[in-house]
Amino acid sequence: MDAFSSKKSFTLESFYQLLHGRIFYGNVDYAQWLMHCIDNASIPIPTIFALAIKEFVSSVFLVDRIQKIPEHVLLPYFENTSEITTPQVLLTLYILAFHENIISFKTDQKLALTNHQEQEEYSAEFVDRLPIRLILNHIQNFKDGIAYKGIYRDFIASAANLYPELFDVTSLLLQEGKQDSIISHRRWFPSQLSLDTVKSILSNHRENSSKVISVLSYVENMESVQVSPYAELCISHLLKLCLDKDMDQDIAEALVSTWESLNLVIPHELWIMTANALRDETVEMKYSFDAIIHDPLSLFKCDKRVFRSEKILPVWLHYLGCVRICSKHRIWKRFHTKRNTQVNTRNVMALINAQDTSMIQLLLEFCIPTEADKEFPETLKVAQRLICQFVHGLFIDGDRDMLLAKILHFQTYSIELLPVVVEFIPSLFAVFNFIPELVRQPQPEKQVFAILLACHLCEKYPLENYLRTAEHHVLPRLLKIAFPSVPPSSVCTPSEYLVQAIPGFVHLAKAYPHFGSKILQVFDEIARGLPQPQEFVGQEGNSKIILVLRLHQVLNSSRECVQYEVDHNSKQDNE
Repeated sequence: MDAFSSKKSFTLESFYQLLHGRIFYGNVDYAQWLMHCIDNASIPIPTIFALAIKEFVSSVFLVDRIQKIPEHVLLPYFENTSEITTPQVLLTLYILAFHENIISFKTDQKLALTNHQEQEEYSAEFVDRLPIRLILNHIQNFKDGIAYKGIYRDFIASAANLYPELFDVTSLLLQEGKQDSIISHRRWFPSQLSLDTVKSILSNHRENSSKVISVLSYVENMESVQVSPYAELCISHLLKLCLDKDMDQDIAEALVSTWESLNLVIPHELWIMTANALRDETVEMKYSFDAIIHDPLSLFKCDKRVFRSEKILPVWLHYLGCVRICSKHRIWKRFHTKRNTQVNTRNVMALINAQDTSMIQLLLEFCIPTEADKEFPETLKVAQRLICQFVHGLFIDGDRDMLLAKILHFQTYSIELLPVVVEFIPSLFAVFNFIPELVRQPQPEKQVFAILLACHLCEKYPLENYLRTAEHHVLPRLLKIAFPSVPPSSVCTPSEYLVQAIPGFVHLAKAYPHFGSKILQVFDEIARGLPQPQEFVGQEGNSKIILVLRLHQVLNSSRECVQYEVDHNSKQDNE
């Protein structure tokens, strides 16, 4: 670098102008020149720095004589990240821009046609060590954001493009809400708490909860990578304990608050700590970051108490969503950077949708009531609401055509959950557009699912166009299930499908009482096609006869409910 320091002509401005004008001197090492500018940069960083880095990176791809900065040159700058330095910020911007260009030159058709140089990414081992989120925090907060204002827009755009999981809106909103609060739990602490002291306090959480809460507050306000070992202690000692019903709720709340803050400092590390702390006893191997990104569904191999914990379930869903975004991004990145002629965008979308629907199916299973839930019905309802809110987020995540919702509902799930999902997933109304197609599926169980889904949606959203769909597609399908014979017959075919489907029309009658008379006509037609109950006196042990009797019972009870809605509506009209 001494060769540059002795020459005033080797400035950032001249570096940028030469690259921008595509003027290259054979005896000049442009990578060394850029490093010289970075080493000697002073704040506030001018806008031209981002432009110069962009021009250099672009030239690396387009000009033979310009080479990228070797990884061994970059490594020493990131050996210590306890305090973020200006060279670290600028070099991180360079690395982000370089990796962005690799993707651009492989996805942009115009760039792909240029005579460019194939470049390899910096090693994953090195890149994963970069504290991107911490550097972002530093850029935003150092000297009130003025120091790096010139490169902020470029930095945040590149980071969001390559690491979308770091820009979690929930975390940002939570942190914004905390900025005005004053932390006052550390009065008795020295300036630096040792790890041994923290471990001792956490191990005795039952004896002195106030000290534990103070420790958590102390860790929550650490804003450097030095927080990692402290975070590891807090998460490994307390997270699983917070699933116990007798755990101090103040400690649980403090831990959740600390987790939310750490998620904006060491997110990737925190997700691994969380996954390992909550993993099921049957999972012997510890999770790695690459493992959970490669298979987000592995996170479901956790302590099942998570799914009934009002405090920890939001945390679990939060980081599941972040891991999902990261996994999705890496699938697309792998597709774009490692082209395979046998794989196209449809294959990638199918893979991502398959992963998402599997995730939703697993989540919905935890919404099904168990025997233990009878004792704590409110806990179940909270869990159902939280899970459904998460699913709603997946449905509206850039999916204009609601393709994910369509795939899920064509797979179907437990009809027991239909009232729950209709109540707690606002975007579910869009599924009604698929009802005509769903009721035509050859599998009778899918037809029943579609009928019940439509009836519940009509009750929640009693729109006129929904009634037309119910009249022309849903009610006629009930008759086809009751009379499936070809050619048509007046004899009803009893089935469990009829037993399941008929009660759904009570919800339809509640939505459209004036339509109740048509529902009653269909019920009467089915009843006429069934043998009468008195014909089976003394034969009630036969399984087929039991089914017919159950069907009569369901018809009678449903008929009474529909008739009530019709009569109630007539009474209101006459008043």
